[in-house]
Amino acid sequence: MCKCSFVRVACVALALAAASLAQEYSVNEPNNSDVVFNGVQSSDVSLTFDDSEIVVNPGERLDLNCGFKGEYRYCIWEVEGAKPIQVEDVYGNFHPGMSKPEVSEGNECGIVINSVSTEQHGMWTCRVFITGNSLEGTKNVIVTVKPTYPVLEVDNSQLLEVTSEEETPVKCVVAAARPAVGIRWFLGDKDVTVMAETEETPTDNEGMYKSISTLRRTFEPMENGMTLTCSVSHKTLTVPENESIPLNVIFKPVEKPVSTYYQIRPGSDYEVKLNFSANPPPIRKEWRYGDSFQNIAVSIEIPGAKDRYETYIEELGNGMYTATLRIAGFKEEDANQRYLLVVENDIGETTYKVRLSMDDAPKDTLSGGAVAGIVIVVLVIVAAVAAAGYARYRQMFCFAPVVTPDPEEGKETKEEHDTESARGANTTRAANLKNSLGRLTQVFKKPKKEQETKLENIGDDEKRSLTTDDPKKGSPVKEQNVDDKELTGETRIPEEMLPPIQNSEQNNSEVKRELSDEIKVPEDGTPHMVNAEQKPAEKKEVVYAELDLGKSESDKKTEVKAEDKTEYAQIVGTVTDNREDEKKE
Repeated sequence: MCKCSFVRVACVALALAAASLAQEYSVNEPNNSDVVFNGVQSSDVSLTFDDSEIVVNPGERLDLNCGFKGEYRYCIWEVEGAKPIQVEDVYGNFHPGMSKPEVSEGNECGIVINSVSTEQHGMWTCRVFITGNSLEGTKNVIVTVKPTYPVLEVDNSQLLEVTSEEETPVKCVVAAARPAVGIRWFLGDKDVTVMAETEETPTDNEGMYKSISTLRRTFEPMENGMTLTCSVSHKTLTVPENESIPLNVIFKPVEKPVSTYYQIRPGSDYEVKLNFSANPPPIRKEWRYGDSFQNIAVSIEIPGAKDRYETYIEELGNGMYTATLRIAGFKEEDANQRYLLVVENDIGETTYKVRLSMDDAPKDTLSGGAVAGIVIVVLVIVAAVAAAGYARYRQMFCFAPVVTPDPEEGKETKEEHDTESARGANTTRAANLKNSLGRLTQVFKKPKKEQETKLENIGDDEKRSLTTDDPKKGSPVKEQNVDDKELTGETRIPEEMLPPIQNSEQNNSEVKRELSDEIKVPEDGTPHMVNAEQKPAEKKEVVYAELDLGKSESDKKTEVKAEDKTEYAQIVGTVTDNREDEKKE
């Protein structure tokens, strides 16, 4: 252990140094894995460095950025296999081909290589020295090398021969490039790269790569004669470099469905032309005919002739041919025959079936898929309409009724409740008078002479009944403010609009008792209507409504439902003392 003071001091110094080395440093950029601190770091200094890879072509400008925050002594740039470059020397123009950046803020140790060369390819390190310490960051600079020309590895560089229905591998090779190239495949104008695999192999320690792309594809007869292209792209190339080769697809004669020829006129010379394809060219070809496709009796080679039949063939190129059967003086029996074209080459044999008809060609009809699609669309529409109808019937979704609160609903309910409780048994009779009372659309009054006549007709006993009834008893007659509708002496109701008056003493007595709730009789014996807003000095005239309280035929048939609301007529008026007016007169 540390026993002497000198050793103790040394131990403390070593502990402090280890603690300082364990401190975390600050870097502004997120990519800081290559930033390294040597020695003691202060919290007042930090290095700004982006370690992202740079790809640059020879002769292009290369910016090497390196920023530093805080006090530093000097900084240098180092590259593999070359001497260190002091930034101060670059700023002093001591290094030809290098210069100071235009903006030095945040890039205090940055340099610019005006025209980069392949010798400057590699890992570049920015090292900043501070008192007792140094900070550094490293990035990879790739100086490109133009790729070699692509090569297709095939047996015959002039023609790529493949067999239909067999998978064929085709390779495209780029021997060297830095960085690795990109390879795409095209068959004619169609991109078929998805069927290819590319392998990239480093060739040295300087970042050179060899790229091999292998296309595996089963070529079709229709692709015969097309061009297969290997296209190479690279940073050094303004346009891709392509290597192409034509295809020679080997296949037996391609099969076809039954061919039918219509509208053949009897007596005419008719030619049956049938196109087919085969590669290599057919070695045997002939026309045959008979009563059915299974019973073929006659065979005619191409070219050749027999009776009224003549055959020949035309080569169209690229494995396409046209075989012709010429029939002289077409007859109905020729339409009843069945015809075969048999073609054979080195790969295989194919038979083509032909029918001849004097009928018109059938009209184009929808295919099974089209019919199925139409049926599906119709079913979807019907289902949607049915769903909408059901939702409307059930008042669901957007068809649900919108309930709007009525501010007068509570008030009307309360008034009806109070009125019905006061009327009692008279509620049903009032409901039966609904239609008759609806025709009374305005308040009216009668002249003085008619008022006197009405009062006389009431009788003495009935006048007394107006004053003996309990004034606190609820009345079905609602008061109306005189100010709401002005009463004038000129208002009249036509006689034909008034309900008929029947001599029912009992009904008239009930109306009089209802009116007595709103009438007060003063000491002079003259009845008056009670009105809260009426002034004592005003003189009012009596207003009467002539109501038919008897049941007519229509009233007998009327059914009152519990859910219907009862409506009432509002009769407002005052009974004045007409005798005082007579005395004054």
